Amino acid sequence: MNYFVAFVIAFGLSLTLTWLARNAGARFGIVRRPRKRDVHIIPVPRVGGVAIFLSFLITSLIAYLYLTEARFGNGNWLTLDKHLVGIWFGATIIVLSMLIDDIRGLRAWQKLSFQILAALMVIASGVGIDLLSNPFGNPINLNTVYIPILTYHGITYHFSLISDLLTLIWLVGMMNVINFVDGVDGLAGGIAGISALTIFFLSISLGVNQPATAMLSIIVAGVAAGFLVWNFPPAKIFMGDSGSMFLGYILAILAIISGGKLATAFLVLGFPILDGVLVAGGRILRHKNPFTTPDKTHLHHRFLSAGFSARQSIVFLYLISAGFGYAALELKTLDKVIFAFVLLVALVVLIKFLNIRTKKISL
Repeated sequence: MNYFVAFVIAFGLSLTLTWLARNAGARFGIVRRPRKRDVHIIPVPRVGGVAIFLSFLITSLIAYLYLTEARFGNGNWLTLDKHLVGIWFGATIIVLSMLIDDIRGLRAWQKLSFQILAALMVIASGVGIDLLSNPFGNPINLNTVYIPILTYHGITYHFSLISDLLTLIWLVGMMNVINFVDGVDGLAGGIAGISALTIFFLSISLGVNQPATAMLSIIVAGVAAGFLVWNFPPAKIFMGDSGSMFLGYILAILAIISGGKLATAFLVLGFPILDGVLVAGGRILRHKNPFTTPDKTHLHHRFLSAGFSARQSIVFLYLISAGFGYAALELKTLDKVIFAFVLLVALVVLIKFLNIRTKKISL
């Protein structure tokens, strides 16, 4: 029942705050004007990320104050749950910095610096990838090399060379991966909602049983659903980099906390990861920058070029994302690796099909 209440509060806040953000963005001219690779043809407010973040922050704070399920119980910072404090502070850093990018623009190195800073806040709170599942034997422990950083109140904080570095790469990578798929109305928000629901069901399963992760996940799902009311095609507001980076950030955190296994985390966010890998790989083969080159090679662009409507495209991509989520919930480690490889091959075949359809339409 508490999970349902949290979802409803998150949904209602997101629905309301997104409407307010839409009006404010239009009033103050904070809009995305159409570019060659864009789908929209009129300026659209792009400050939805602020509404997404505030909805999550307010709902998670309410849940923490009134529901025991929202507490991780792994120690405190400033008398508050340290995981939550790390998440809140890191989220604030990424949203404010990317909002500046949405309004004025930041250089690539500046954006990366803020992403790393936000990730380090979470890592400092104790979130990390500690083990790698081994389908052929015992799990691989990543906490084997420690570097002392500082001592505070009698507690020595360390940098775990392998675990923390891998976690940093995962967090920064997922912020950018979700940003990559935010190229058509409703796609990033929908995939975020599906991923959050997947993590929720994983977290409440008997084998995992992590109520705090489940609570944050259902809050993210509610926030995404409320935002989608305004963002589903034709979108009346965009989330901007502040929204997509925040969603990538929080989903990356929840994925590694919930399963604690890289294969599970990969599958939960499998579609945007594989789409990003394929796009980046194609750009490299064309001798282009894999991160900053503007083009229309993402899967959602290929669907549109092949004659599918925006709604048809994102519904199909939702189904792909849901397939990844089902695999994350139901399959064992080795089966997850095999499934991920099969889906990679299937996506390549799908791209070939869409290319052929696009050529036929253009003839």
